[in-house]
Formats: sequence, C-alpha cells, structure tokens
Amino acid sequence: MTESNKSRRRGDQLQNDIYAATYRLLETEGYSAINFARIAREANTSRSVVYRYWDTPFDLVFAAVQQRMQQSEEKFKILDFDEGSLRDHLVYVGQHFILESNHGPFKLFKMLFSEMINQQERERTGQMLAEATASNIKIMDNVLQRALQRGEITIFPPKATKLILFEQIRYTFMLENGWVSHQKLEEIVDHVALPAILYFSKP
Repeated sequence: MTESNKSRRRGDQLQNDIYAATYRLLETEGYSAINFARIAREANTSRSVVYRYWDTPFDLVFAAVQQRMQQSEEKFKILDFDEGSLRDHLVYVGQHFILESNHGPFKLFKMLFSEMINQQERERTGQMLAEATASNIKIMDNVLQRALQRGEITIFPPKATKLILFEQIRYTFMLENGWVSHQKLEEIVDHVALPAILYFSKP
C-alpha cells in the first residue's frame, strides 16, 4: 500500500483494517503476538495511529473481539428462520452458535482470560461476557416469541432457562476441545433446553 493510500484511510475503514490485523494475529499466533509495532505493520499504518486509538494491546484486543461479537449478532438477525417447531428453531440456533463458537469471537474468551493482568482487565472481560449473555438473551427471545405466537408455550421462561442452550454448548465446546457434534446438539435440545423451556408452560 502506498503512503498516499495510507493517508486516505480514515475513521471506520482504518479501524476495521486494524481490527482485522489484530484478529488475524490472535487466531494464527495468539495473544503474545499482539504489540502495536506488529499491528501497525500488518495493517499498513503507523504505530502513532494505533496509539491514537488504544492505550494498551489489551484495549485493542478487547475492542477487536467486541466488534466481532457485534458482527455475529448482526448475522443472526438476518438468518432465515423456517416455520418449524420450537425444537427446530432451537437446533437451528444451536447450529449457528456452534459455528460462531468455532470461527467467531467466542473462542478467544479463554485466551483473554488467560492473559488478564490486572483487576481492570478482569472487569472489562467480565463486561464482554455480560454483553455476550445479553446477545444470547435477544436471540432466544426471538425464538420464544415465535413459539408463543404458535401456541407452543404460554409464557417466557426465566433468564437462566433462556441461557441453557448456549451454556450447554459452551460447556461441551470446552469439554470436547472445540467440537460439538450434531448428535450432541440434539441431545442438548431434546433432554435439557426444550424440556426446561416447556416446564414453565405446563397447564
């Protein structure tokens, strides 16, 4: 990239290029590869530009992962739901969540936790997990609203129940070293998530 091209990048485009370089290094080399000099080189910009936006490498990683989380939520909003049952929708959401866990920002949470140095970083990573939980709730509310309209349920379950599908997938993801089979997903839906949701709509 020429110097003139570098100078023309501004605002969102420049930040997106820096985020992309950061995420690429995280996935290929890990957190230890993240420093402002390396990021500036990978993003074809200068260290002074990177310092202008973020105070520390952790701040940059935090922002990059947050951006990917937001993108993941936007992807879900445009998913094409069929007109199947609550079970069908739970499996569908589970499949999408597994895909995001394998290729999206969620797989980097463990890395961030292992690299936290001080209380502020622990608090900020906790904030990120809280945002992920809020996103999960929005997704499940969408599914449950459809089930309510079809008469499959009569009431929304509590927050803990809404999160069961995602928490079970995360647990299996960690337990099975990043792999959740379709059979295992169906077991989670049929024996845990769906019965828990339906319990609160018993006559």
